[in-house]
Amino acid sequence: MKSLRARLFISFTALLAAALMMFGVIVWLVAREAMTNDMDDFLRGKAMLLSRLMPAERLRVEPWMEQDLQVQERQFGVQVFDVNGTPGGKSSTLAIEVPLTDKVRRSEHPAGGVILETLVIGGKNYRVATHPRRDRWGEPVVMYAQAVISFDALQARQARLLAWLVSCGTAMLAAGAAASWYLSRQWLRSVSSLEEAARGLSSSELGLRRLFAPSDDAELAALANSFNHLLDRLEAAYKTQQRFTADASHELRTPLTVLRGEIEVALRRPRSAEEYREVLVSNKEEIERLSRLTENMLALAHVDVGDAITQRELVNVSELCAGVTARLQNLATERQITLHHEDTTDEPLSVNGDRIALERVMTNLVENAVRYSPGGESVTVRICKSPPCIEIQVIDTGGGIAPEHLPHLFERFYRVDKARSRANGGSGLGLSIVKALVEAHGGGVSVMSEVGHGSTFTVRLPAA
Repeated sequence: MKSLRARLFISFTALLAAALMMFGVIVWLVAREAMTNDMDDFLRGKAMLLSRLMPAERLRVEPWMEQDLQVQERQFGVQVFDVNGTPGGKSSTLAIEVPLTDKVRRSEHPAGGVILETLVIGGKNYRVATHPRRDRWGEPVVMYAQAVISFDALQARQARLLAWLVSCGTAMLAAGAAASWYLSRQWLRSVSSLEEAARGLSSSELGLRRLFAPSDDAELAALANSFNHLLDRLEAAYKTQQRFTADASHELRTPLTVLRGEIEVALRRPRSAEEYREVLVSNKEEIERLSRLTENMLALAHVDVGDAITQRELVNVSELCAGVTARLQNLATERQITLHHEDTTDEPLSVNGDRIALERVMTNLVENAVRYSPGGESVTVRICKSPPCIEIQVIDTGGGIAPEHLPHLFERFYRVDKARSRANGGSGLGLSIVKALVEAHGGGVSVMSEVGHGSTFTVRLPAA
């Protein structure tokens, strides 16, 4: 697998090479066309100048004509023909015999326009410009003036241009490749430093170290900030895990310590059947508490991995709350609590969710309200419609909850009154499970409480 630096280098170099090649081809085609046009214009001008300098009665190229035409300097040749096409004089620079073609003879331009041709003579290409001279408009041709140049000069110029383009393009490609390698190395050096810093982080340093975000590099700063946000979330999750592990260990240790102590005391001396029965009853209560704790921890584990909802179905909220209320009536009667539920509408209210999970939500809320309310109080389960949601309120007239506890009620293992919670068999996980299961259904849970006036827990679920 190629490194990022290699991929950047190859991509930039290939892109630069393609751009340079395209630019070179365009320059080459335009320059070649311009060179050909310049050569044609040059020959056309020389042929017309020769026809003006040459007297029709004496067809001879004089030395002074060659000087005026600059045949030596420009490396081309000239010659003249009489009206019959018989060669007359030619310049000293023209060593070949250039014929007068039929195309030129048939020219009928009234002003004697210049005819351009490419002729192959002796295996070489020549560009020929011929001017049929007419003394007056429309009169017969009196002579032919011709300018000839070899394509060797044009090809030499084109070869020099091509060599220049190739050499300059190669130099620019090499310079661009070197620059891309250097720049990618400089940029990735910062990435490497970030990678080394990230690799050096340990779990004990999550709350102490963060990656440096350079102010002069927006992309790297964004990368570092994103990674730092990830570290913040990891730190929070790590602390939550540590706290959960410590709290779970403490909660498990307490009933196990009680079990061990009671068993050790019972085994110190022989006891009666009634005494052993009392120990077993106490052990059974502690085992039941351990069972509830492990069930709650297992429920939270399912929520954490996204398995809170196993099967969705249409659940009638009124029927579900009525069933929970009926099931907990015995507990309420035992604790001298009046428990009832109210429907504020005759319309059937349903949600799309997991019936077992929703029963657990309502059971936890109602059971908490019953267990932690003093005798003689009441607990009401009220159901109402609040489009687009359904609201379920669990209202108790107990002692209420102090304001400083409200923000932490749904945290795991949090208890308002630790001694009273343990006496009632609570572990501080019930409300955490409620919050997790309700949010898994796309809803929310909130609490309002006033000391001395009771509490109201409100569950909002999307209506089906």
